[in-house]
Amino acid sequence: MQMKRGLMIASLPAAITLFIQCPVAYAVVNHGTNPITNHSTSTVTSTPKYPMGLKSIQYQASSTSPLVTSQVYGLAAKDSGNETTYMPIYYLMSLLQKIDGIQSSWNGKLWNLTVPSTVQVHLTQQSAPNTVANNTTIEINGQAVVALNSIVYTDPMSNQPTTFVPIWYLQEVLQHIGLNSTWNGTLWQLTPADPPASTQPAPAQTSTGTQTSTGTQTSTGTQTSTGTQPSTGTQPAPSTSNASFGTVDLRFPAPADINANTINQYLQANNSPMTGLGNSFMTAQNTYGVDANYLVSHAILESYWGKSQIALAKNNLFGYGAYDSNPGNDAGLFPSNSYAILFEAWTVRANYLNPGGPEFVAPTLRGMNVNYATDPTWHHSIALLMSQLAATQGDTVASYQQYLGPNSSAPAPQSTVEPSYDLNGGQGVVQSNAYYSGVPYFSSPWTGDTQQFFAPLQNGSSGAGVLAVQQFLNQQINAGLTLDGQFGSLTQSAVEQYQQQQGLPANGVWNYAMWQQIFPNQPTIPAGTTVQVDQIQEAMANGLVMEWYHVVGYGWVEAPCIQMSNLFRLQVPNPSTSQTSISVYSPSNSSQVLATLHSGDFVVCNQTQPSNGAYTIQFANQLTGQLETGVIQTSEASLTPQQ
Repeated sequence: MQMKRGLMIASLPAAITLFIQCPVAYAVVNHGTNPITNHSTSTVTSTPKYPMGLKSIQYQASSTSPLVTSQVYGLAAKDSGNETTYMPIYYLMSLLQKIDGIQSSWNGKLWNLTVPSTVQVHLTQQSAPNTVANNTTIEINGQAVVALNSIVYTDPMSNQPTTFVPIWYLQEVLQHIGLNSTWNGTLWQLTPADPPASTQPAPAQTSTGTQTSTGTQTSTGTQTSTGTQPSTGTQPAPSTSNASFGTVDLRFPAPADINANTINQYLQANNSPMTGLGNSFMTAQNTYGVDANYLVSHAILESYWGKSQIALAKNNLFGYGAYDSNPGNDAGLFPSNSYAILFEAWTVRANYLNPGGPEFVAPTLRGMNVNYATDPTWHHSIALLMSQLAATQGDTVASYQQYLGPNSSAPAPQSTVEPSYDLNGGQGVVQSNAYYSGVPYFSSPWTGDTQQFFAPLQNGSSGAGVLAVQQFLNQQINAGLTLDGQFGSLTQSAVEQYQQQQGLPANGVWNYAMWQQIFPNQPTIPAGTTVQVDQIQEAMANGLVMEWYHVVGYGWVEAPCIQMSNLFRLQVPNPSTSQTSISVYSPSNSSQVLATLHSGDFVVCNQTQPSNGAYTIQFANQLTGQLETGVIQTSEASLTPQQ
C-alpha cells in the first residue's frame, strides 16, 4: 500500500517539514516455485509496483457450519480503466477443492476447473471471447467462461510470484458453480446459492484455528471497485451501536488481555520474527499512549509479520523511508526492532492522534487513513488484524474505547520526547565532508536536518533545506513563497531574483556558498578525530530517513559521517522464524542470564574474534540506561559490522 509523502515526524519546529514515504506492501520479487507461479509463458511484474492490502475470504456452507476464514493479500490495479481489487487465485483453488471437490489445472494462461457431477453447473453454450489484451482464460469442465487480463506479482504470504485476477471475474465464475459471493473492499463472503435452512448459530473459525471477528463490516453486493470510498477529511463520532476497530480511539490502552505475554504467544503462533517483542509493544503503549493492539497489527501489515527484507535487514518494521524508486536502499535503518516500535508510537501519537498535530483528522484508523495512506482501504486491513488479535483472547471491539468526537478527552502520554537508543562504549572516526572543514554537529538531529548543507538545491529538490531557503528568501526579498519545502518554479524564480541582487550568476541553484549566508560559522569536528558515540536517534538527512549519532562532547552528527569501529548488529541463524531471542550471560557465571536481546539489536564489541565459542559484548538497558557487559554464544548469534 502506498503511503502519502507528506508524513511529518512528531512535534517539531514549524521550519522542519519532513518527507517520508512508508509503502506497506510492495512485494519483493523472489524467484522460486509456487502452485500458481506462471510458467515459461509469463514473467513476474516488476513495474509498476501495486499497492497491496490484507483481505479476508470467508465461506460458510450453512448457518450451522463453521465459518472458515482465510487471510490473503490483494492488490489494487486498473482493469478496463476501472480501479479494482485483484485476488490471488491459488487460495480460491484450494478452497474450491476443499468445499466441493473441484479440481484445478493451471498452465500459466489457462485455469480449468473440473467440477464433479454432484455440483450443479450453470453455463451457456457461448465461449468467452479472447482478445490480444487478455492473457488468461478460465474454463469450467473445458468450456471457456471468461477471458481476462491477470497480473503476476509476488504474494507476501508465500514470497513467490503469483497470479492475481480481478475479483469480479472470480465472482462470475463462482456464480456458474452455485456459489454466491459479496465483497465490501476487504471481506469476500462465499455461500452456497441455496444453503440448507437452519435456525442455529454457527461457530467461527479461521484456516489456522484461531477465531476472528469481523466487527460491523457488512456486504454491499458485487462491486466493480475496491468497495470503499476515501475519507473526506472529517470524521463523525460513531455511536456505540456502530462500534468497529476503524473507529477505536487509539489514544487509549488496549484491554488488559492484550499484554506482553499474549502478544508474544500470538506472534509465535504465526512464526513471526517479532516474537519476544511483546514488552516493547507494551512499553510503547505505556510511554506514548498508543493502543498496543494497533501497534502490533500495523507492524504485521507493514512488515509481513516481520519477514520483509526491509524488516530483516534494517529493523524497519513500519517501512519508514522505503521510497518507491529504491525501497531497499532508501528505507531507514533502525538500531533495533524495539526502537522502531517506540519511534512509531512517538511519531503516530504526535502527528496523527493528537488534536492540532500536523496530520490529525481523528485519533482512529479511519482518521489516520486520510493523511497516512493513499489506499482508502488501509484502515480496513489494520482493523481486520486488530480484530484477529482481539479474538485470540476471546475478545471483541466492544472492549475497546470508541472515539466519541472532537470534545472527547484521552489520557495524556507519559512522554512526548523522541526515544533514543543508548550505546555502551561506541567508538568511531570522523570522515571528511565535501563541503565543510570537518563534519558539522548540532544540538539535535532535527536541527541538523535543517541547517546542514547536503547538496546543491534546485528545481525538484525537497525537504527541510528547501524550507530554510524559502524562509530566508521571504525575509530577505519578500518573496512571498509558500513554506512547503518544495523547490518549484516559484522558488527558482525567487532564487534567481536574489542571485541577481547579490551580483551572482542567476542560475536558480542554491549552492554551499549561498547556504553559508543562512547558517554561517557552523562548528565542526575535524576529519580523522576518534570520537565516542553514546546514543542513536532516527531523523531525516537530505530527504532520507537517517540515523544520527550523538558524539560525546560535541553534539549530533549524521551517521554516515562517522566510521564506527566497534558497532555490530546481532543476527540469529534463522532470522525469518520466531526463534529471534538471544540470551546474554554473565562474564563470570556462564549459567546466569543477564538480559535477553533480540535479533537485529545493535551492540558494541571490541574483540571480534570469539573466545571459547562466545563474544563479549557491551550494551545498554534501554529502559534504565544501565550500561552492561555480557557474553553471547556464537551458536545463538553472529555479529555484522555497522559502518
